[in-house]
Amino acid sequence: MSRATHRGRVRLQSYVEPAFADRVNRYCVAMGVSESAIVRSSLDQYLDGVGDATLLLRRLDRLGRAAARSQRDLQLLSHAFGVFTRLWLAHTPRVPEEAKPGARVDAESRYRQFVEHVSEEFSGGRRFLDDLSRELVADDAELDAIVDSSTGSPDKSNKS
Repeated sequence: MSRATHRGRVRLQSYVEPAFADRVNRYCVAMGVSESAIVRSSLDQYLDGVGDATLLLRRLDRLGRAAARSQRDLQLLSHAFGVFTRLWLAHTPRVPEEAKPGARVDAESRYRQFVEHVSEEFSGGRRFLDDLSRELVADDAELDAIVDSSTGSPDKSNKS
């Protein structure tokens, strides 16, 4: 289909409600721009998917996935703590009354060693979740790919 051109441009014509046309006209007068400029800018944003709403939805989607990963990590750590506590209670014998003062001193010393070890591991960037099998926990790239394939549109915006 060939269209007539005027100064290298093609005329597009659409019909809108009179109230909408008045809104467009008032906006153009207030901003000092032509209707063509407003329509061209709006269509560019819509077709390129860079409108504020689109960008906001992408950001919200990314934040939702990050919150889901945090929730998953918290559930894994909570479960690991529960398993550890259950095993500790099952395999730690009761301490006789006469041995409790010495056991408290020993427990305090061992606890300080434990806290120091955890602090060293954590400051070195090591996480308990890093020790888990990757088949059980998807990484960020895998989760992003799954979401992108399910929405049908790759995320072109900058990741923040």
